[in-house]
Amino acid sequence: MPSERPVYVHKFGGTSVATAERIRRAVDLVSAEDRDGLRIVVVSALGGVTDTLLEAIDLAIARAGNHGEILRELGERHLAVAEALASDAERASLRGLLEAKMLELTELLDGVYLLRECTDRARDAVLGLGEQLSAPMVAAAFRAAGQDAEAVDTRNIICTDASFGEANVLFDETNERVRARFASCKKGDIVVATGFIASTVRKVSTTLGRSGSDYTAAIIGAALEAEHVTIWTDVDGVLSADPRLVPEAFALPRLSYREAAELAYFGAEVLHSRTMRPLLPGNIPLCIRNTLNPSAPGTLISKDTTTMEGHVKAITAIRDVAVVMLEGTGFVGIPGISARALTALAARGINVFLIAQASSEQSLCTVVRAENAELSANLIREEFELELVRGDVGRVYTMEQCAIVSVVGDNMRQRPGLAGRMFSTLGRDGVNVLAIAQGAAETNISAVVSDAEVKHAVHALHDEFALVRHRVHVFLIGAGVVGRALLKMLENQQETLLRDLRLNIQLVGLSNTRKMAWDVGGIPFTQALESLKNGAKGGIDAVMDQLREGRLHRMMVIDATASEEVASQYPELLSRSISIITPNKRANTQDQSFYEELLSTAYRRQVPYLYETTVGAGLPVISTLRDLIRSGDRVIRIEGVFSGTLAYIFYSMATGMKFSEAVRTAREKGYTEPDPREDLQGEDVARKILILAREAGLQVERDDIAVDSLVPPPLREAPLAEFMERTTELDAEWEERIGEAAGAGQRLQYIGRMEEGRLSVQTRCIEQGSPFARLDGSNNMVVYTTERYLDNPLVVQGPGAGPEVTAAGILADLIKAAELGA
Repeated sequence: MPSERPVYVHKFGGTSVATAERIRRAVDLVSAEDRDGLRIVVVSALGGVTDTLLEAIDLAIARAGNHGEILRELGERHLAVAEALASDAERASLRGLLEAKMLELTELLDGVYLLRECTDRARDAVLGLGEQLSAPMVAAAFRAAGQDAEAVDTRNIICTDASFGEANVLFDETNERVRARFASCKKGDIVVATGFIASTVRKVSTTLGRSGSDYTAAIIGAALEAEHVTIWTDVDGVLSADPRLVPEAFALPRLSYREAAELAYFGAEVLHSRTMRPLLPGNIPLCIRNTLNPSAPGTLISKDTTTMEGHVKAITAIRDVAVVMLEGTGFVGIPGISARALTALAARGINVFLIAQASSEQSLCTVVRAENAELSANLIREEFELELVRGDVGRVYTMEQCAIVSVVGDNMRQRPGLAGRMFSTLGRDGVNVLAIAQGAAETNISAVVSDAEVKHAVHALHDEFALVRHRVHVFLIGAGVVGRALLKMLENQQETLLRDLRLNIQLVGLSNTRKMAWDVGGIPFTQALESLKNGAKGGIDAVMDQLREGRLHRMMVIDATASEEVASQYPELLSRSISIITPNKRANTQDQSFYEELLSTAYRRQVPYLYETTVGAGLPVISTLRDLIRSGDRVIRIEGVFSGTLAYIFYSMATGMKFSEAVRTAREKGYTEPDPREDLQGEDVARKILILAREAGLQVERDDIAVDSLVPPPLREAPLAEFMERTTELDAEWEERIGEAAGAGQRLQYIGRMEEGRLSVQTRCIEQGSPFARLDGSNNMVVYTTERYLDNPLVVQGPGAGPEVTAAGILADLIKAAELGA
């Protein structure tokens, strides 16, 4: 039985003991922790040594003649590290021990050189010397730091069979030896043990295979009923995804053993499923921590899942796999088809990652390593040779360059809809699924996809299941006054959005007509304009090429331009599942068929297309109309003062200002376009009433709208300076019209109207009782007369223009799109 004093096991991998500096860091970490018990430190060979020994074996077999040079460099490296670590008193003895081990290594490799072969037994003997060299040096480093430490060769305590390369542990004998060896150790002692190596009952050296040092730590920890086993590595813990595929992957704070085993099987390199097996019976916690970032909490793996949050814990991928397909109509109702295929593969030692069979029993799919694809297909053909001849089996074929993508989590069990979300996400992002499988324990759902799609698939799923804050990727087209106002607003609101809405808005690109900036890692809002200034050649073609290539999940394009060229790209963007948020009126006012294509594509792809700011900037004009219609109301009439510019001009004239002065003042205040005729000709108002009419269900074209232009024909083509000068010619006419209206107790307003299927834009006389009579300044007003709001129409009023209110409306749409699952 183990001693009553607590035991703590720490394991340091090759990167954590690669240099003298790293070893000292490991010494400091262990010295500062767990002082109330026995500390056992399991170490791997110095970083890169095992690979170097494998290279030396290959050179010796080939008689390339330079394996001796490799050994010389290896010896010098270890002696230099020992010199830096050991105290003066034991430097000489440590040097002698290392030289003896190097001599043993030389003799082994010379034997390989002479025989021109290396048996599995000899290979284990050579590879195991890396740990035999590192452990004494690490123990010496502890002693030099004032700690009482000794080195232990685990070949004397871990007993295995003779399966060289990945020997099987004989646990009864091993547990007895481990307990006996450490029985005399007392609280505060430190023991440095070799990882990876063991021996048979006849004292023949063996190795424990991949992640063998982790396995060593688990074996010792289980035998001594350790408080915990800590694996020190070069990452912050078990990550939510492969950081090479998802740069935003993060360390998971807690995992169950089952989840960890699934992740290990499906590609999490920091774990091996064997490591956890010895720890399970005693429920010994396993911690994964970072030597280079010890303040990070790491990942705690245990049986206890009661405090664990989240249904999906991680997204994994196994690459370089192939699908072997068996198809035939003669399988229906015949038992044993799957067993025969799997048995044929197992007989040749081929591991099957995933198997899927159609309920019609007409096809069977197995997923194997890519290197085993052709062999697997041939083995299945041999097994079903008779069925192939009879025609019961149609064909056996392979699909190569595939990958398995899996979502993993204990809390996925009995949670309806998770599989649907997974495959909906993949489908929405254009990832074709070749095969699917779900474990009976419901802790993983797997899909086979093309290897070319794996990065996109993993990234999309990582975002979908909110393994990070709900992130959306934004590309801003247009860096004018509205675009700049939006960037400033995003900068100011970023922290609030993260904290209150868990929304992470990541600007990945922006462009104007000349330049484009792109960074998938994110462009800080404060640096966006500078990034654009230093960006690549821009233009809509460059933007589209980048968006096609980027294929980011939850991608949104914000079109803050008035460009018809940009609007013409909307169908392709939507078809690529890229959300669109825009104040650009050009798209929804092109011909009716184009408008309908936009809506149908957005609906078919289930991607947000939001354009609230096309009418009324930040005012809820479109959403109010949409809610009225969806709730069953019938629209009778829509009227509105849709132009803040014209509202200001008409209000100014009503209060005594001449027409020319009102136009000039509006231009000076920035209310008009640089050329005020763009406002005065009523085209902007026509587009807005057209948008609302189509929203109300009318099929109508721009040419169907009668527009009353405020610019006489002779002035429409005149140079701007001439036009501004000649506006005085219009003062008398407008003064007369304003006076006549006032005399009749009315006001003039420039109104867009939809009624009985007809659309018009013109100057109207407004009775004093009308809501429009109360309008002042540059405010907009939209009045909805419906069956429900017949006697007292519904009014939406407020500032309908300006960069800040437009940017606010865009941001509101952006948040809405994120909530809709953009």
